[in-house]
Amino acid sequence: MGRRIFLALLMGAALSCVGAAPAQEGAPKQTPPDRVTVAETKALLADKQPALVLDVRYGIETKIKGAKHIQLDQLESRVSELPRDHEIITYCS
Repeated sequence: MGRRIFLALLMGAALSCVGAAPAQEGAPKQTPPDRVTVAETKALLADKQPALVLDVRYGIETKIKGAKHIQLDQLESRVSELPRDHEIITYCS
């Protein structure tokens, strides 16, 4: 049960990247509540137990240094490869 909830949350975060609305010109740039800023990411990666960066993009040519790459369509079958004791930052574009 917990694994299904985790997977649903992870996929929801990854899929939320798809429907992001563009910012209006002149408006201050705000980070949506379901995303992390670069500063927050750096802090999470600098912790004693650093977060895992999970890259779920398709057909990439350049990997993110230190990230685990699992394409979104393979995530459900490969979820056992993800650590349970780390926060996971999902990257998609």
